[in-house]
Amino acid sequence: MATPASMLPCIPSFATWWDRFCRDTSAWQVELIVTVFVQLIGFWLPATIYQLVDVCFPEFSRAHKHQPDPRRQPTRKQILHCVRYAFFVTLGDIALQIGFGYLTDFRPVFAISPTMPTFKEALRHFIYGNLAREVLAYYVHRLLHHPWFYARYHKLHHSFTAPIAFTGLFTTPVEHLFADIIPIVLPLALIAHYSEPVHILSFNVFLVSVLLVGTAEHSGYDFAQPPVSKVHDLHHEKFNLNYGSLHFMDWLHGTC
Repeated sequence: MATPASMLPCIPSFATWWDRFCRDTSAWQVELIVTVFVQLIGFWLPATIYQLVDVCFPEFSRAHKHQPDPRRQPTRKQILHCVRYAFFVTLGDIALQIGFGYLTDFRPVFAISPTMPTFKEALRHFIYGNLAREVLAYYVHRLLHHPWFYARYHKLHHSFTAPIAFTGLFTTPVEHLFADIIPIVLPLALIAHYSEPVHILSFNVFLVSVLLVGTAEHSGYDFAQPPVSKVHDLHHEKFNLNYGSLHFMDWLHGTC
């Protein structure tokens, strides 16, 4: 683990707070609290902002929607249902993490240290996490579009042909586990278990990047990380293309 001299660039007050937080809180609680906080700032905050744009600035919203036709946009009732559903999915994620902690005697998956990860360490895990996640998520997503799996596990997500940011979590439990949780957590968890420690902050920098991209690509807006949101919007509209997020797997398999 890093020495203070090799820390990631950070605000000194945060480094001081992080040191105290790690020393005053059990390692497993640190992992839980940080991961939940990142879900709030990586998904709930931007998803709420995207939705408020639609509510507070309707003309601007229509001008920047990939699918501005009102007949394709979800109704207020559908939006509220989606938000409630995403809320319970988030609660389920927290319950799953607590349950996994109980089964493993509350041992953290990732390294909890009062010091910060080095920049090189965090960058290495960030790149590996994104590449491995893209490969796993792409093949799971392709499988979910097989007629047998689609009807049972993926059709719910595609009920929004013009997605909104909150539809990132509008998935069945099976899809959420295999297409979202496992591709995000498993690659770096395997590195942490078999190769080298992965700092909890390194993992959550990676996690927040995935959540921000996922929220943007479901937002339906042309200003949200273009061209990411456009290609995924086309996936919801056309169904049989653009299965990935980084899209190098789509390029490799000719599905872009």
